[in-house]
Order: sequence, then structure tokens, then C-alpha cells
Amino acid sequence: MDETIRNLVRQRAGNVCEYCRLIQAGQAWARFHIEHVRPRQHQGTGDLDNLCLACGHCNRYKGPNLASIDPVTNELTPLFNPRIDRWAEHFLLSEHSILGVSPSVA
Repeated sequence: MDETIRNLVRQRAGNVCEYCRLIQAGQAWARFHIEHVRPRQHQGTGDLDNLCLACGHCNRYKGPNLASIDPVTNELTPLFNPRIDRWAEHFLLSEHSILGVSPSVA
């Protein structure tokens, strides 16, 4: 991946994981990943609008998935997409925890 694209993704995200909001500066031992929101194996592109900054934990947890089963409704539900979804509509910061408040983060 082109270094210019990497820098644009990092700048757009403010060096913060776009999934959990962890700050890169506090994680000097691990550089955050440039992640494909829609993975290449599912025809995702390397275009800027399909890339986001993700900490290692979030990147591994999401993996190549596009959706998951909502444990409440048992329905297939798209995962949180930092390019089109608003973080505050899907997550709640409570003390030192992030709580999922929508089926997209179940």
C-alpha cells in the first residue's frame, strides 16, 4: 500500500482506532493497521473510502467479516462501518469500557 494513502488514513482518523477510539500515541509498542472496511476477499478495494485505521485488537476481532449474527434477534446484521456509520449511534463510552448499543456491534 502506498505510504501517501497510509498517511491520509492516519490523518483522517487522527491516529485513533476508528472502532474502539484507542489512541495510537499510547501504544508505541504496536503500530495500528490500515484496515479494509470491506475486505479484499469480498471485493473491497484499496480506495481511501474503504480504508480505516484500526488497532491490532479491533482488526483481529473484525477480521474479514462483513456481518454477524445479532444475539438478541438471531438475524444477520452488518458490522459497524466507520466510513458510513456514526460511532455515537453504535457505542457508548462508560467509565473504562465501550458498550455496544446497536446490533451492528453485537
